[in-house]
Amino acid sequence: MQIFISHSSKNAAAATEICRLLEERGTKCFIAPRDIRTGREYAEEIVNGLDASSAVILLMSKEANHSPHVLREVERAVSKSIPILVYKLEEVALSKSMEYFLMTHQWVGLQDKDSYERILSFAADLQQQTTKEPGAQVQAAGRQSAQAQKAGKRQNSKKTVLAALLFCVLVIGIIAGSFLFRGSGQEKRKAQVQVGDTVTFGSYNGEEINWRVLKISEDGSQAVLVAADILTMKAFDAAEGGRYNWYESTDYWSQNSAADTDFELQILVRGNNDWSVSNIRTWLNSANEVVVYADQPPEGSAMAEKKNGYQNEAGFLHDFTAEEIAAIVETEIVTNSNVLYDADTVTSMDRVYLLSMEELQWFDEAGISKLAVPTQAAVEQDGSCWYMLDYTEYNIKEYCWWLREPVADTASRCYLVGNGYTQENIRRENAGLEGYGVRPALTVDLYKVSFRNEEE
Repeated sequence: MQIFISHSSKNAAAATEICRLLEERGTKCFIAPRDIRTGREYAEEIVNGLDASSAVILLMSKEANHSPHVLREVERAVSKSIPILVYKLEEVALSKSMEYFLMTHQWVGLQDKDSYERILSFAADLQQQTTKEPGAQVQAAGRQSAQAQKAGKRQNSKKTVLAALLFCVLVIGIIAGSFLFRGSGQEKRKAQVQVGDTVTFGSYNGEEINWRVLKISEDGSQAVLVAADILTMKAFDAAEGGRYNWYESTDYWSQNSAADTDFELQILVRGNNDWSVSNIRTWLNSANEVVVYADQPPEGSAMAEKKNGYQNEAGFLHDFTAEEIAAIVETEIVTNSNVLYDADTVTSMDRVYLLSMEELQWFDEAGISKLAVPTQAAVEQDGSCWYMLDYTEYNIKEYCWWLREPVADTASRCYLVGNGYTQENIRRENAGLEGYGVRPALTVDLYKVSFRNEEE
């Protein structure tokens, strides 16, 4: 039996002590970062550790309550029906997401001079439940053996029929394959596009979206498209504590604040630069009228200037047709991890994504400019007016747009492509800044897509 200890890094001392006490009594524990194997992907190791565990002990504190990593661990445990014991290190008003997942689980609280006896008792009870009634297991094995013998007697009588069925399936498959090879006319032809082309596909903000063909796969079956224009101005991720540069009545606006060095505090007051849990990723990949966010929603109150909240906006894919969504390829996206991960990269599966620093080379290979101008609808939607300030002051029509890349040694800053005002056209900004552009990318199946400016 193994128990997974979920905790914020701020509570590592308590987690380590509980792990020691449990393992001294014969209960194996999984605890990060101790049990993350060198060279392995951090997120995958966490998932494997949870899936191999019989229970989770969650050390609840204000830091754990707002930790996206802890929330993901809780969500995974609940989805796998793994029991959770919530051990309160302090009194905490749960975030809505935590409350949703933990409302039916067992809670115990810290006591003065606590020796964690209730945790040890929980583990002992769990151990007893997993090992009781061994005789029942033997009887079950006997029943399975008897059933297997009966099944064996029936098997021979079915072989002839099964062989005939397999032969028919084989013949039908050969005929169908030959028919498709000749071209049945039922499947659409492959779209004829080249790198650098501009195509129209999907809709947003009441307008059809223009895309540039950025890259085509070696076999010619798929194409990476990037929005030709900046489609909207949004924060990458809201301040997880619910207010930008404030937390628990403390002001963190000063340049030399604790949030400059405390990475979990950075996420609370400036947003999370981890693409895999970001608000912008959730919104871009949703087709729902009401988007559900796993952690702090992208409310205006959690942004730097309290503008451009998008928690009530339908998902980016909402106005795409079913056929258009079906033509988008769910793609494995590898992103550099932020400072809180032990692994170098994080992998996610996405239909819509932002580009990485490395993928910017595709623009050079395609002969496409990295500079982009916002649509008129994007400018009108923008409550921050940051773009118009730059345009009015410097007469630059291009604007900055987010990459999914976290800035090294930070938990809240992301890279952006700039507006060309300086020679170095890469910027670094906090995720909770709401006035910067979003220029999505996606991969399409060229056998399924029908671009609107293409003759059928």
